[in-house]
Amino acid sequence: MTPLRYPDGHLGRLVTGLQSARAVLGDVRFSSLPAGKRSPVKVPGSELSTDALPAGMFVNMDPPEHTRYRRLLSKHFTLRRVRELRPRIQEMTDRLLDDTESSGGPVDLVAAFAKPLPMLVTSELLGLPEEDRAPFGHHVDVLFSLSSSGEEMQQSMVLLAGMLHALINAARKDPGPDILGRLTVETELTDEELLGITTVLLIAGLETTTHMLALGTYALLRHPEQLAALRADWSLMDDAVEELLRYLSVVQIGPIRVAAEDFEFEGQSIRKGEVVTVSLPAANRDPQGFEDPDTFDIRRGAARHVAFGSGPHQCMGHHLARLELSIGYESLLRRFPRLELAVPAQEIGTREMMVTYGVPELPVRW
Repeated sequence: MTPLRYPDGHLGRLVTGLQSARAVLGDVRFSSLPAGKRSPVKVPGSELSTDALPAGMFVNMDPPEHTRYRRLLSKHFTLRRVRELRPRIQEMTDRLLDDTESSGGPVDLVAAFAKPLPMLVTSELLGLPEEDRAPFGHHVDVLFSLSSSGEEMQQSMVLLAGMLHALINAARKDPGPDILGRLTVETELTDEELLGITTVLLIAGLETTTHMLALGTYALLRHPEQLAALRADWSLMDDAVEELLRYLSVVQIGPIRVAAEDFEFEGQSIRKGEVVTVSLPAANRDPQGFEDPDTFDIRRGAARHVAFGSGPHQCMGHHLARLELSIGYESLLRRFPRLELAVPAQEIGTREMMVTYGVPELPVRW
C-alpha cells in the first residue's frame, strides 16, 4: 500500500500486493459507497459520480443493504445452478463456431465469437430480447470507454434505462423462467431496484467475459508451448482458465474504496475519507503471491488470484464466467486445431482507453 495522488489532488492509497488487496477488499471499514470516491485516472466524461446511490445498484453498497441484495440474487449463481447451464452454453458456443467455420475465414474472433457468446448467455439469463442485444452492447461499450464524452455517457445511460424499464414491465406482465422473471414473482423489489440490479448483472456479464475470451485466446496463440500442453491434456483446462484470469487481469481500474473511519491498517494510519484503489493486475503479479509471476504457466495452480475481486463484493458470477471461458476456449481450440493469427502479432491493437483491457479485434484463420 503506497501513497497515490489522485487527479483532483487528493492524497490516497494504491494497493498492489496480493495479501493487502485481499485484506482491503475484505475489510468493511473500507466503504464501497460512491460518496467520496475518486477515479485514479482523469479522462473527460469518465469521472465517478457522487450523486445519490441508485436503488438496486448493490455493487456500490455496504452491509446490510449490500448483503440483502446479494442474498436475493446468490441462489441464481450457485455452482450447482451454473453447472445446469452447461448444455445450453455448449449449444450456443457450437452454433457460433458453426457460423464461424462456415465463413471460411479469416474472421475477427471478437465479433464472431468472443462478443456474441457472453451476450447470448446473459440475455437468456435475464430475458433480454434479441432486438435489444446489439444496441445494449453498444451502450455498454460507451460506458466502459475512458474516451467517451460526458454527453455520450449520459445518453447511453438514459437509453439503457429505457430499454431495461421496458424489460422489467414485460417481466411483470408475463414472468418467464429467467432471473428477472423470477425476481418479479419471488421478491417485492421495486422497478427502480430491479433496474439497478439488472444493469449490474447485464454489464458485469458482458464486458469482462468478452475480453477474457478474446485476450485469452490471443495469449494462448502467443505461447505455443502452453497451447500445445493444453491440447495434449484437456484436463488442464480449468487450471489454464485460472492462469489466464491471473495473468491477464482484464479489469484495469479499481476496485475503489473509501475509508469509513480512522484506523490502523497493516502498520499505516488510514484516515476517514481516504480513497484506496486496489490494482488487481498488480496484485495478480505480486512476486510474494506467485513465483515468477510474469511467466504464463497453465500448470501454476493460480486459483488464489483476485481477478474476480475478493471479500463480500467478489464477483457473484464468477462460477458462470469460469464455465463460459472453459467451454469457449476448449470448443474453439478443438474445432480449429490449426488456429492461428491472420496478421502479424505487432498489428494486433489493444484497448488501453477502456476500464477493461483487451483486443478490439483478433483476426484469426485455421
